[in-house]
Amino acid sequence: MAQKKVFVIDDDEAIVEALTLCLSDGGYAVEAMHKPVNIVDRIAGYSPDIILLDLFLAGEDGRHIAKALKHDVRTAAIPVIMFSAHPAGKAEAAELGVAGFLAKPFALDELFRVIRTHVPQ
Repeated sequence: MAQKKVFVIDDDEAIVEALTLCLSDGGYAVEAMHKPVNIVDRIAGYSPDIILLDLFLAGEDGRHIAKALKHDVRTAAIPVIMFSAHPAGKAEAAELGVAGFLAKPFALDELFRVIRTHVPQ
């Protein structure tokens, strides 16, 4: 069985590194970015099974990225899970129509549960 692929986008390099390590240890193939440049093309080229996206990014906003992903035929069907420590994060993510939301800080078992909900093994 092929490894399921996860794409992680967060502007905090430490979070990107931690998520990459944890997801890799959990059996997932991981591609990650902390500076979203040509993001839709990068994601389309990687063809992940799920995307983990920080809601508020320095530079390009995660909300804009989520909208762009949903409007591109190459990425529209990929589930997007947004995460944020911002109190309004869950409501903001719900307005975007993403597949799910995780409040930072989140437990790893919660992360894996959400991924498995949208990407069955």
